[in-house]
Amino acid sequence: MDNWKYYALVAAIFISLRDIMSKGLFDRMTYVNYIIIANVLVFMATMVYVGVTDYKIKKPSLKDMGLIVLRLILVFIIIEPSIFYALKNSGNPGYAKSIINLNTLFVFILAIIFLNAEFNYEKLIGICIMLMGGYLVMK
Repeated sequence: MDNWKYYALVAAIFISLRDIMSKGLFDRMTYVNYIIIANVLVFMATMVYVGVTDYKIKKPSLKDMGLIVLRLILVFIIIEPSIFYALKNSGNPGYAKSIINLNTLFVFILAIIFLNAEFNYEKLIGICIMLMGGYLVMK
């Protein structure tokens, strides 16, 4: 198995665990409260890591800083609240995640457009199966 496939599989397993843990947590919290607590904990853990490893933070370029800020805006104003409320309001988090995970389809299309990714009929069949699966779960 290629190295990236191993990491992707590990991520998929732990994301599923995160989502199951999130369902009960999100039922008891508001989005703003969750984000504040989560970011404080992440900040503290990051500072401990920086202190323990003596990591030297490199100053990003202006372009990279702009992309980081744009990504943070997307994550904390659009993506995370959408995931939070989808998981909170669905009876089964698997239903919400099956729709959320259609992002794979959008990444694939954007990669074809912007990164000249390979496209063939096998991939088209895979896309059709993904769409059918999303439709059946929503039904």
